[in-house]
Amino acid sequence: MLINHPAGEYQGIPAENVFFVSSDKGIQLGYGCLIQFTQAELYPNQPLHIYLQMDAQPSARSMLFGALLARAGQIRSETGMPGRFYTQVDPRDKELLKFYEQMGMKNDDSEDLYSFYLPFGRAQAPMGFEYWQSPLATEADEAALLDRMNRYRIQPVNHDYLMLWRQQEHFLPLAFYRQGEPVCEAMFTGAGETATLLSIYTVPQFRNQRLASQLIEAACVHLREQGVSVIYTHIFKRNVPQTGLIRHLKGQFVRSVNYLPGINMLK
Repeated sequence: MLINHPAGEYQGIPAENVFFVSSDKGIQLGYGCLIQFTQAELYPNQPLHIYLQMDAQPSARSMLFGALLARAGQIRSETGMPGRFYTQVDPRDKELLKFYEQMGMKNDDSEDLYSFYLPFGRAQAPMGFEYWQSPLATEADEAALLDRMNRYRIQPVNHDYLMLWRQQEHFLPLAFYRQGEPVCEAMFTGAGETATLLSIYTVPQFRNQRLASQLIEAACVHLREQGVSVIYTHIFKRNVPQTGLIRHLKGQFVRSVNYLPGINMLK
């Protein structure tokens, strides 16, 4: 089998991060690529993310994976940042998960769906903060909200999703402010008796003050008045603040949406 790069950028990905595998007779057997980004706000100890995407016939997977892993090691050395080399697997695809585990990936992360009942609290900010709904009167307001939220997300939210969420009866973006700037912000949407906590963040210098849980409690005053009884949200298993928050809210595990097996690249 043969491994090669495309002649130039492929679907927006640099050629050196894309690999094609073919048989000795030139029959293409699959391809793989690496998507590289940083997320220091969510994972300060491992800010470098190297996401593996691979689509290949079983006979070509091992060779292709080896090439991608070697390139991931080069990226780690070039950036000098600790990170994680990982992929996404449907929980129903046991065969593919077994392959990645045999290649050395550890199935120690997942994107999980949780539910929790609305906690009781007050619709006000703690002392020293102000409590407002996030402004969305102009396109600039919308862009600013998306920019703030996407700094603390793995999967960015685009304007189209925001417009869909705004059409739901329980759409609610709100924040605690300090000196006119949002320091803890959340966004909810939904209909009927259920809502979804789409995103929540606290800026680093204001963490460990229970602001996130207090903001959720404040939001739930409004959501309860609208008939909401249960909230759903997605949690990443390796993210310590997220898992701590869902424990505080007495969240119940519903199901794993995606497995995220990977290799930690710390040195």
